[in-house]
Amino acid sequence: MARIKVCLGHISEVFLYEYYCLGDNEYEITDEDTLTPYKARAKELTAAGDYAKAQQEWISAHLENPVDMEAVLGIILCCKQLGDIEGEYSYTTESYNYCCTRAELAAYYRNLGWYYLEKYKPEVASACYLYSKYFGESQQADAELQFLEKATGKKVSNKDIGEIQKLLKENDIPTEANPVTLALLYRAAQEADEAGDRQQALDCYRMVYDLTADEEIGRILSKME
Repeated sequence: MARIKVCLGHISEVFLYEYYCLGDNEYEITDEDTLTPYKARAKELTAAGDYAKAQQEWISAHLENPVDMEAVLGIILCCKQLGDIEGEYSYTTESYNYCCTRAELAAYYRNLGWYYLEKYKPEVASACYLYSKYFGESQQADAELQFLEKATGKKVSNKDIGEIQKLLKENDIPTEANPVTLALLYRAAQEADEAGDRQQALDCYRMVYDLTADEEIGRILSKME
């Protein structure tokens, strides 16, 4: 069986890749950075408005590192611009597993909001946009909520968090970070610490704390910092 070559630069990516992507395959991490050139070209093409070609570069980057969130978000952006609603949804649902910060989780809910807006489900869309704001403020979310209020003639931003979570759960949308991802990040932090890589251990513990505000993780960080 041929070994898959991937460009993983951090222990957190190794744990996420092995759990979510590898399956029964064998892999090796490339010595050179094969990811950045694709991302650089993708950004240039995105800035130029050539979303079809940009998407191909983002997909190539995604193949080099399947758990790199910037590449996944780049593909999602192109799907939106190209009107690929189901493609956008497919990559958005995949991205949930790789959300390691509140900012990434906010982007996940915004992208779900876009999908449900395109599917003419304004109630679910507004819940997604509102919930995204608990993880990170966004002009995009604010603009979409204003649009929804004008389009429906209803005040959508007066729901409390309990109502929003109920609506999300009724539509099988998770309301917190993936617990498996959190466990993988925690284990990656421990392994990095045991290997003497203090910086990568700190990175992983910070990601877990960012998503959970867990007191025990906070104490570990206080000792390490």
